[in-house]
Amino acid sequence: MMVDVNQRLDVLGNVRQAALLEEFDLVWYEEPVLADDLSALQQVSEKIKIPVATGENNFTRWEFRDLIDRKAATFLMPDVCRANGYSETMRIGRLAAAHQLAVAPHVAHEISLPVVGALPNGFLVEYMDWHPDDLFEETPRCSDGQFRIPGRPGHGIAITAAAMKKYRS
Repeated sequence: MMVDVNQRLDVLGNVRQAALLEEFDLVWYEEPVLADDLSALQQVSEKIKIPVATGENNFTRWEFRDLIDRKAATFLMPDVCRANGYSETMRIGRLAAAHQLAVAPHVAHEISLPVVGALPNGFLVEYMDWHPDDLFEETPRCSDGQFRIPGRPGHGIAITAAAMKKYRS
């Protein structure tokens, strides 16, 4: 089980809330403070006993390098769409691996699976059933909490012809 604070609390609020949640042995405590407040994130990470996950609102390897240098998180969560695609996300993942940090890309499991599968420190993908049923020809299916990474080139998914026509305008 994880908790996503969604950048809603200040340092003191996070310390108090995390203390109440410790008994649940959470995997992580996500996005505790505003994404651009690295000092507050570092303080939260130092003061709570639950591992911190963050990164869905960070875009470049330099931003992630700053998180790593501050030891502000245990889990890094680059968003493939926001972090400039696969190449930059893989750079972020390799940087995290060099510092023994796990990577769990933010949402869009359809395109995050190849990243997690290609990294030795790939931990998990967030699964959200977010897209209309008619959007993709086929998507990776979750079975017993496990995904099979598509064996096709690229990210392995394709938009249906009907969806191209329907959503074009």
